[in-house]
Amino acid sequence: MIYAIAGGARMGAFQLNESLLERITRKLRDGWKRVEVLLCAMK
Repeated sequence: MIYAIAGGARMGAFQLNESLLERITRKLRDGWKRVEVLLCAMK
């Protein structure tokens, strides 16, 4: 599923502004970090 999202982001990169894409990828990365922290805390 993650790979599908990454592939879609790459395909859409040609249509989006780089600055906008950077913002989206940054938000996704921050979100995944939070998810990892929560999962580690639950163990």
